[in-house]
Amino acid sequence: MDTKASSPAAGDAPAKTAISGKAIAAILLSIAALTFVFSNVGPATLRFLFLQFTMPAWGWFLAVLIAGVVIGSLFPWFRPRKK
Repeated sequence: MDTKASSPAAGDAPAKTAISGKAIAAILLSIAALTFVFSNVGPATLRFLFLQFTMPAWGWFLAVLIAGVVIGSLFPWFRPRKK
């Protein structure tokens, strides 16, 4: 019987995990979006019907970014279906 093959030796390095292309794209898009958000620091006014709100532009962009992430996770139309 060979018990050596079923258990890793104490000196073996842990298995490496590769980062997928989707993860790299998501990280790069997140960095680009957050750079855009935080580079717009001037005040911006939002008018909706008879309401008016003024706050820094980065706050509006960040709110829209978060809303997009939430909506994207609620409607997984483009995800592969489980078999």
